[in-house]
Amino acid sequence: MTVAFMAFVLGLIQALTEFLPVSSSAHLILARTWMHFDIGDGLTFDVALHLGTLIAIVVYFWRDLVALARGFVNSILRRPDPMSRMAWYVIIACIPAAAVGFVFEKQIETYLRHPAVTVVTLILGALVFLWVEKRFRHDAPMEKLTLGRAITIGCVQVLSLVPGISRSGSTIVAGMMCGLRRDEAARFSFLLAAPITFGAVLKKSLDLFGSGTPIPHDEKIALVVGILTSGIGGFLVIRFLLNFLRKHSLNVFAWYRIALALVVLAVLVF
Repeated sequence: MTVAFMAFVLGLIQALTEFLPVSSSAHLILARTWMHFDIGDGLTFDVALHLGTLIAIVVYFWRDLVALARGFVNSILRRPDPMSRMAWYVIIACIPAAAVGFVFEKQIETYLRHPAVTVVTLILGALVFLWVEKRFRHDAPMEKLTLGRAITIGCVQVLSLVPGISRSGSTIVAGMMCGLRRDEAARFSFLLAAPITFGAVLKKSLDLFGSGTPIPHDEKIALVVGILTSGIGGFLVIRFLLNFLRKHSLNVFAWYRIALALVVLAVLVF
């Protein structure tokens, strides 16, 4: 099995599961554990996968991100801008997960990145999906978001540091609990993903270059394949999910998570 093919498969898994509320970390753990998909320095390839998904977010939400950046600058300069408030909401909502991830990254990598953990978190996440769909009214646009609700979504995002929870899933259901429409909750979730993913790429890149480890030629090819696959695939998945959530519930993703958890449990037991 060639390195390029493994990079393509892992990049495809990253693209499909990073934005769908099914947990990319759980799927990548399973792929690397049972399919023996491992490409040289895992840190190097993690940078590639995150960079690809960051590119997908930036390309798809380019206008929104430019408007948010302009709104942030105008807020500093005390110029009126309708996007200033939302820019600060995105920044503030990113702080909890960024802080906890920075402090506890090693502990999370050491103790929680195991298939057994994902069995529990996949099922718990699915049950929350089903409960939120039945219990909460969610029909408001993103513009109705308040500071308190943005902070709530940001705090819930911390849970996604545990493999199997899903960053997009946790923030989408948190947004729905705050009254946002499914697609609007997903839109806010993706905007939150931009600075979070950028921070992850920056930190992992600094760790990579700080190690001074040279990258072999075949791994360079894998990096390119991984970036292109996760980037192009991620763009298409974002578009699909936003369109899907305008008309459909999260239930299908809940049942998928339960089915996947049962498969993982069966493999672990038998």
